[in-house]
Amino acid sequence: MYFRLNPECYFIKGMKQGAIFDMIDCKIYALSPKETEILTSCEKNKIIDKEDDFLKELRSRTLGTFYQNKQYIQKLRFGSFIEKELNTPPEFYRAFLQINDKCDKNCWFCGYNGLKRSLGCLGCNKWENKDKPLDLKKWKEIIEELYDLGCNEIFFNGGDLSINWDETMEILEYSQGKFINTYITLHQHNLSEKIIKDLKNKTNLIIQTEDYNDIKFDNFLYLYVTKPEFLINKENIKENVMIDFIIEDKIDLDNLAKYKKDFPQFNLQSFLNNIEYHPCLGHTLTICSNGDVLSCPMMRDSNLGNLKNKTLSNIFREKFDEINKIWKLNLDNIEKCTCCEFRYICQDCRALEKKLTGRLDGKLLCNCRKEKGEV
Repeated sequence: MYFRLNPECYFIKGMKQGAIFDMIDCKIYALSPKETEILTSCEKNKIIDKEDDFLKELRSRTLGTFYQNKQYIQKLRFGSFIEKELNTPPEFYRAFLQINDKCDKNCWFCGYNGLKRSLGCLGCNKWENKDKPLDLKKWKEIIEELYDLGCNEIFFNGGDLSINWDETMEILEYSQGKFINTYITLHQHNLSEKIIKDLKNKTNLIIQTEDYNDIKFDNFLYLYVTKPEFLINKENIKENVMIDFIIEDKIDLDNLAKYKKDFPQFNLQSFLNNIEYHPCLGHTLTICSNGDVLSCPMMRDSNLGNLKNKTLSNIFREKFDEINKIWKLNLDNIEKCTCCEFRYICQDCRALEKKLTGRLDGKLLCNCRKEKGEV
């Protein structure tokens, strides 16, 4: 007798334990070391005991089935194998457009001050930049090319985008209808009734704030920056609030973990993507106000070229191997993550980890102790 998991169920092994990921119900089943050992034998088409209680439980949950003979189970997936074999270029999904890097404020959490932020890419940051910024005509050309390249998600941020609001609005309006989602980040103190009215039905607003009392609306996204020790009770954090942690050099991982949300929701598309690509860097580029193209808004040393004298298509052709290497830095290649069964549903910030460890593949912000079989 043999037992195999269903096509929609992926079995991922860690160092001592494993987990089953059900892509239909989007549920996770964490396994003990013994259960992991049994299921490993099953997935290798080895003969098993049909009276095994663990396997009976899996069948009762419709996660797998008993067979009389060895079986090849083709897992549920997207796309075709032919397309995969053709080695087609990675798809370009997301772009950060830092249309302005200036700001009159000096917020304590700003990336300009060198602090380590967990979601700094989504926030507002001013940057030291003496180069001439791109003009409105060039930004429109970039938006057209992003559309032609199939990019479907745009984040407009940088410094204070309200400084030259008319130009900001012209860029936003030019982007309308070209992308599936667009977002703009503005600091709470830079908002006005006019700005909120201008943005209505044009883009999704992300409001940067360091004061939880500023969070008054339920129909906007908030990026709340704080230190872990100052965070309010996790249960009181609203659903529309993203926590942007300031990470100190001395890190209390257990304290940080108390406020970390559970594993994010996953589906087949995100799961398969994370098997091959980094969950954040993959399919993503940043275009700075001076035209520099970066891998990430917070990785300022990852310059891939400049758009003042070339196009994005040129940069893809010239730096494809370098871009693809960064995009495909999935968590199989990251220290600590490679031995974790939850690696394909976990979030990860390479910019932050690189600052903390000095290595692009380093990992510090994780309190999973996989070498001991603990989570």
